[in-house]
Amino acid sequence: MSSFLHRPRLEADGLVRALRARLPRAEPLRATTAAGVEVIGVSVPRDRVREVWDEWRGRHGETGWWPFVTLLSPDQLARSSRHSGVDAAALEDLMAEVVCQDHDARAASVVVSGFRWSAWDVSFGDEWEDWCDDYDPDRLAPRLGPELAEPLPGVSRWGWGDRDGFWGRSRRWLNFVAVRGGHEVPVVLPYVIGTGNWCGYGDRVLTPADDAALLRRWHEQWGAELFLAQGACLELVVDRPPLDPRGAAQAATELMGYCTDTVHDPHGAGDTMVRSAVWSLWWD
Repeated sequence: MSSFLHRPRLEADGLVRALRARLPRAEPLRATTAAGVEVIGVSVPRDRVREVWDEWRGRHGETGWWPFVTLLSPDQLARSSRHSGVDAAALEDLMAEVVCQDHDARAASVVVSGFRWSAWDVSFGDEWEDWCDDYDPDRLAPRLGPELAEPLPGVSRWGWGDRDGFWGRSRRWLNFVAVRGGHEVPVVLPYVIGTGNWCGYGDRVLTPADDAALLRRWHEQWGAELFLAQGACLELVVDRPPLDPRGAAQAATELMGYCTDTVHDPHGAGDTMVRSAVWSLWWD
């Protein structure tokens, strides 16, 4: 029987051998979730983790395993996934939903849901017009700065400081799962992205299929790739960030609909973060 789950080009044993050959000082560890998802990881010095991630992201086409950074070992990830209530059959159903869904339409639905929720606090009149200036890309774009010649430097920054300053550990885990791309990581490891108290219209909460839809859309539109997932922190490396005002306005409003805790000022984000090579999001 066929499966919607991804079958990697390189078997797990082959990936372990490749990691040992390339990183001889980092012995790979393996673990399997309750839903049967294998996680393979290596511990990497934090000052090398982006370099190593870049290498293995570039090899995804030959391996079929997507790398992402976290503080959790494979065993810790596997144990934490048991709390999601997703067994092998439920995972198959969830992946079928993700593979078959119209990801652009679902992403738009998530964003609209977030905006409708925020609109409850806005009265009509001048306040409503100001709100529309922030949430409508066509109205936001003229308020942003001119087109940039090249992306801004990527900065890892959350509400409390940068990634390394907050975590303070000298090493990171680079974990691998067999998926078609980074957008499927929150599907095979449900709730690896902790969206906290996110709510949309009617107290809707985000699902892994919602996360996957937005991540896939941003990958196709702007080359955004899942780099880091750690609880309420998500970081994307963006190969083609929007440099023009209209594209930046579109990205800023979508990011705000997904993560208002980080992007609560689309004007500021549209001129800075969304035009950079790193998008750092966190949920309160």
